[in-house]
Amino acid sequence: MKKRNAFTLAEVLITLGVIGIVAAITLPVLNQAVNKKVRAEQIRTVKYKFTKATEKMASLGLIGPYDSTAAFVAELQKHLKVAKVCPSSKLRECWPYDTITLLDGKEYEVEKLQTGKNFQMKNSDSADYSSPNVGIITADGTPMILSYNTKCEALDPVKTYGWSTEDNKPVSNATSNCVAAVFEINGSKKPNKQNEDVALFNANGLGSSCAIELDSGRCFGSSFTPTPMTEAECEAQKDVLGIRDCRFNNDYWAGAVKQCGGVKNMPTMADLGKIASAIYKGNPTVGADQDISNLTYESGTATSLGLPEPTFSLWSDRETSDSNTKFRSFAPTYTMHYNVDISRNKSNVHAICLGD
Repeated sequence: MKKRNAFTLAEVLITLGVIGIVAAITLPVLNQAVNKKVRAEQIRTVKYKFTKATEKMASLGLIGPYDSTAAFVAELQKHLKVAKVCPSSKLRECWPYDTITLLDGKEYEVEKLQTGKNFQMKNSDSADYSSPNVGIITADGTPMILSYNTKCEALDPVKTYGWSTEDNKPVSNATSNCVAAVFEINGSKKPNKQNEDVALFNANGLGSSCAIELDSGRCFGSSFTPTPMTEAECEAQKDVLGIRDCRFNNDYWAGAVKQCGGVKNMPTMADLGKIASAIYKGNPTVGADQDISNLTYESGTATSLGLPEPTFSLWSDRETSDSNTKFRSFAPTYTMHYNVDISRNKSNVHAICLGD
């Protein structure tokens, strides 16, 4: 008689158990990847539909300027199907829940999103987002809160400002230059988190732009590593930005000035001294031109500025030549203002900007 080979019950159970364990490990990861892809597509769709409407307005010469966000929305409704409009005093009526979880884990009330300042938009010679925000719910049920730049230029509908890869045709920069927004893709379902189901559209952030407030009343936003400017870019913009001279093709200090909207929005040496006093224990008095040692760093204060702790450096507004400027360094037990100037092409110095 021929011998028949077969799996025993124990072998079958072991195999099923292994399959179950592998599935338990891989399925959540796969589901997370699928959900992330779905969210990304939902966000892309909302942005696409909104941009289509604003680009249509631009092509008709109707993108602006308007004297308020409300006036802009009144025109937007003719080009985008909107089910409901909510003034700044009733934003919650156009949003599915009370608070948004920000990137730092803090809860921020939707009703506080009153102007572009709460989108961390900076006003300048070409931007003014101080008009009251307006909430809308689009016809497909997407809640949005909009802030309009009342200095938005009336673009030439004939001129090409860019190219749409979606439509394969020329478009203007109307949306990015004129409107900042936040929208929601998950209804009242959790997690209600920024950058997950709550998405920003041309906005810099959510909440107050002030990461640290000094006793002088001046406040500064989160830190960033500047994008350097070339000498040609620096020369072309130096008068507007308040820069005296240019030299480098990788000028990180000039890049910081540009991102802050001008030298006037950079911290002074006195500001950096006050920041030093704020982040060390014992309330040390740190002058603008003082080096202080034997200090104890206050844990967590640098991270509130988005800085690596406990060692970092910050640019100041003090330009000393076409190649050098002043800055202050911070370490666990000391802070230095540096009498010796530092080269403007240093890439490891952070920047902060004056907040509104």
